[in-house]
Amino acid sequence: MNAIILFSHGSLLCGAGETLKVHARKLQERGLAERVEVGFLNYSDPDFLVTVKDLSEAGVTQILVTPYFLVPGVFVKVNLPERIAEAKSQFPHIEFTVTEALGFDPRLADAVLESAWKATPSETWRNTLAEATHFCRPAPVCPLYDTPLCPKRAGNGKLGEVIVPETQAERTSFKESALLVMIHGSPRPIANEKMYEVVQIVRGFNLFATVEVGFMECNAPSIPEAIDLCVSHGVKEVVAVPYFLHTGNHVADDLPTLLEEAQEKYPNVRFLLGDYLGKSDALTEILESRILQSINAL
Repeated sequence: MNAIILFSHGSLLCGAGETLKVHARKLQERGLAERVEVGFLNYSDPDFLVTVKDLSEAGVTQILVTPYFLVPGVFVKVNLPERIAEAKSQFPHIEFTVTEALGFDPRLADAVLESAWKATPSETWRNTLAEATHFCRPAPVCPLYDTPLCPKRAGNGKLGEVIVPETQAERTSFKESALLVMIHGSPRPIANEKMYEVVQIVRGFNLFATVEVGFMECNAPSIPEAIDLCVSHGVKEVVAVPYFLHTGNHVADDLPTLLEEAQEKYPNVRFLLGDYLGKSDALTEILESRILQSINAL
């Protein structure tokens, strides 16, 4: 019996792994393996070793591990082999194979455009935090724990209320809009190089007045600096896309906060925020490609 595990880092925010579970269900429906599950390195459930144990008890003898990471960094090159070695010591009858990380794929440009097309105004930017309350675990590591948003805290009002945006008029052009691609940033050049390859594809579509990149950490320009650059082009609108695979606290809180500050700074510019890349169906397609590449190579 064979299985696939989508391996990811995990997040402190409750429910951050739910999108990856959706991808797993879609992949299983496509018949890529008898079981397709998720396993996390930290914070989110289930832990990678717990997933391996469950699959072992179900009779699985072959597991294909697919890293759900944009680049093969330390989590893929160091932490994942450590976890697999530990799993082999506990379940020596299971054979493990590891696929490539997501890496560069032109379909990521499609995911960026999908996010931009569906971007919404500020009243919906906290929906991700509201959704997190539906998966509440009373754990001190959660960013919402013992805050006014925590469902376990008394008198917290309307929690879990997701605002459905009003239907936006059908767009015909982004010619007076700037696209802002918001990324975490990394000191490793390869991590940013892959992202810039995707951004170059988006720029080649010539849909936006300008396409800029802003980093949360490690690199320049910062997101506020990139917003200033967008506005300097005289645009009427900035459409922001989080270049992130998971919801996490950055996507749920930090990025909306930065855009709220920008809206105050530039009241005559309209700011919209799209979904993070991980929500796109394009990610299911890319995962399937990495899995099939590995299966065909066996």
